[in-house]
Amino acid sequence: ELSVGAAAMNLLHATHATGFVGSWLTGWAAYHPRVRAAFCVGTERIAGFFFLGSPGQPLTERARPDPRSVVRAWNPPL
Repeated sequence: ELSVGAAAMNLLHATHATGFVGSWLTGWAAYHPRVRAAFCVGTERIAGFFFLGSPGQPLTERARPDPRSVVRAWNPPL
């Protein structure tokens, strides 16, 4: 599972680095018996589905909070 997660993230990073967009979704279809029967053999499982393509509009960065409002120093007890 960790290997497929690492491979999936690398695929998405490469997709975005080349100017495309991508999404990895694991939803009900990944667990549905008929979908699994169409794609899997034996005990194989579906990690998710990838949707890759060109952006329909220019990508924008979402608003992010000021880090000082959400991060603080951690002082563990001695």
